[in-house]
Amino acid sequence: MKYLFLLLLSCVIEPLWGQSQVLKGRVLDEKTNEPVPFASVFINTTTTGTLTNEKGEFTLSVKAGTYEIIVSIVGYEPLVYALDTRKKVAASYLFKIQPKTYSLQTVGIKAKRDSSWYDNLQIFKEQFLGRSEIAQQCRILNTDQLVIVFDPATALLDVRSDEVLKIENRELGYRINYLLTEFKYDMRQGYVMYLGYPSFELMEGNKSRQKRWLKNRQRAYKGSVMHFVRTLREQKLEVEGYNLRRLIRMPNPNRPTEEELTAIRQKIREQGGLRKDDPLEKILAKASLPKIIEKLDTARVPYERYLNKDKLTFEGFFQVVYTGEKEEPGYVQSQSRFRNRQPTYQTSVFYLKTDVVDLEENGSIQPPLGVMFEGYWSWEKVGDLLPLDYMDH
Repeated sequence: MKYLFLLLLSCVIEPLWGQSQVLKGRVLDEKTNEPVPFASVFINTTTTGTLTNEKGEFTLSVKAGTYEIIVSIVGYEPLVYALDTRKKVAASYLFKIQPKTYSLQTVGIKAKRDSSWYDNLQIFKEQFLGRSEIAQQCRILNTDQLVIVFDPATALLDVRSDEVLKIENRELGYRINYLLTEFKYDMRQGYVMYLGYPSFELMEGNKSRQKRWLKNRQRAYKGSVMHFVRTLREQKLEVEGYNLRRLIRMPNPNRPTEEELTAIRQKIREQGGLRKDDPLEKILAKASLPKIIEKLDTARVPYERYLNKDKLTFEGFFQVVYTGEKEEPGYVQSQSRFRNRQPTYQTSVFYLKTDVVDLEENGSIQPPLGVMFEGYWSWEKVGDLLPLDYMDH
């Protein structure tokens, strides 16, 4: 089964490390114009954030760059504000947030906690947090806030939350406040899509734990999409252990087309079934052949063929092999359920959904849904996620 992974990492940071600005503002209730105390104001997918005081005021220090400022608190709709601090910023910002309205249907769904709900909760955890060694140590502390709906007719699992998810990553040393806006898992197609805004907090621990967390963060970083993007911007893929090649996919010429198979099945029904030594049987047997065959072009692809400054543009597919680390046993098992094989180097495939995407200095991609991932990168999920202000030293 093929898994596709989409994660909204739409925060863009282009830091000028010697410069920073202080953002000041207030958060008010849109209906009453009253201040909203203790609202969370943070930069998407980073460790930078704060809370408003009793007067709804906040102060946030940011480096020069383009950001998404997120304002969130229980009982209100989240607010997302794009800000470019490389330009002149206002002396103060006023954010007005709308109170949430809860439907009786949502309340009724949240009240259901039968055995199937807990089964679907486990599926959600595996597809949202992941199944890596690090992800398995993650905990969602407020699963009672999840609204989980499974449609048997479409085999679609839909999950949302009325409150920020509290996630504890004990292997990386982060507490994550994840504002989940959408999660869908198509069990028939093996397709996973989720969108959200995470905020990271560093956990406290003794020197031994801090050392282990630093080691695990580096392990999570090496070979990740963030590491790949930063390395690609510097055009140092081979130096950092990446092998990028074109992957050619084409229809299998030995397999009948769907139109041909439909016509053959219709003919078999009209004649009352397969006859002895019926030649249609041999043709029908080819339906089990793969629809698509792949061929790897082993020639190295020059950067200028797909990279224009910090913009990525190409047609078709790329295969990326990271030689710095082998696959985890859990990934091997998920890909080879009916046969045993030894772990090999981490291999992923990606292709563009838009004509061009921007590669940001922090390792993010704009637009975030402009790239689709398959293979190892799609297997690693929130449990292996690092903040965009993480620096590998």
